Amino acid sequence: MNQVKVTIGRREYSVACAPGEEDHVASLGAMIHEKLSQLGADLPVSESQNLLFGALFVADELHEARKSAADRQQEHDRQLSELNETVRSASVAVGQRDELQLKVSDLESELDGLQSAQQRHNAEVDDMRTELAQRREEAESAVGEKEVIAAQLAEITRERDNLLSKIESKNELLEIANDKMRETNAKLDEALNSASQPSESADLANDPDLAPALERFANLLEECADKLEKHDSNT
Repeated sequence: MNQVKVTIGRREYSVACAPGEEDHVASLGAMIHEKLSQLGADLPVSESQNLLFGALFVADELHEARKSAADRQQEHDRQLSELNETVRSASVAVGQRDELQLKVSDLESELDGLQSAQQRHNAEVDDMRTELAQRREEAESAVGEKEVIAAQLAEITRERDNLLSKIESKNELLEIANDKMRETNAKLDEALNSASQPSESADLANDPDLAPALERFANLLEECADKLEKHDSNT
C-alpha cells in the first residue's frame, strides 16, 4: 500500500491507498479541505467536528449531484419515451404510408382500367357511328332506288295499260271486221244462191244496193288492214 498525505482543516493526515490511487485520494482530501475552508473563521477547533462538517458538505453535494443525476435520468427517460413514441408514430406513419401507397397503386391500376375501358367504349361508339352513317347512306340509297323502281313500275303499268287498250281496240276492230265479213259472206252466199237461179241472178245484178255494199266492204277491209299494220309497227 502507498501512503498519501492530505491536509484537511488545520491538520495533515497520512492516508493509505492502492498503487495509482494517490492523485484520486489527494483530490478527495483537497475537496474536503475546500469545503471546510468555506467556513472561514467559523471553523470549529475540534478535529471531529471539522471532519463532520466536511463530510456533511460532501454529502450535500453528493445528494445534489444524485438528485441532479436523477432529474437528468428522468428527463432522459422522458425524452427516450418521447423518442420511442415518435419512433412508434413514425412506424405507424410508415405503415399508413405504405398502405396509402398500396391504395394509390390500386387506384392507379383501376384508373388505368377505366381509361382503357373508356377508350374501348369511345372506339365502339365511333364504330357504331360509322356503321350508322353507312346504314343511313344505304337507307337513302334504297329509298332512291325504291323511287326509281316505283317510277319504272308506274311506267311499265302505263305501257301495259296502253298495250291492253290497244289490244282491246285491235280486238274490237277484228270483231267489227269479222262481223262485216260474216255479213258480206252472208250476202255473197245469198248472191251465189241467187246466181244459180237465172231469174234471181238477173234481179241481183239489177240490185242497186249490191255494188255500194261491196265497195263499203272493200274499204272496211282496207281500213282494218291499215289499223292493224299501224298497231303492229307501234308495238
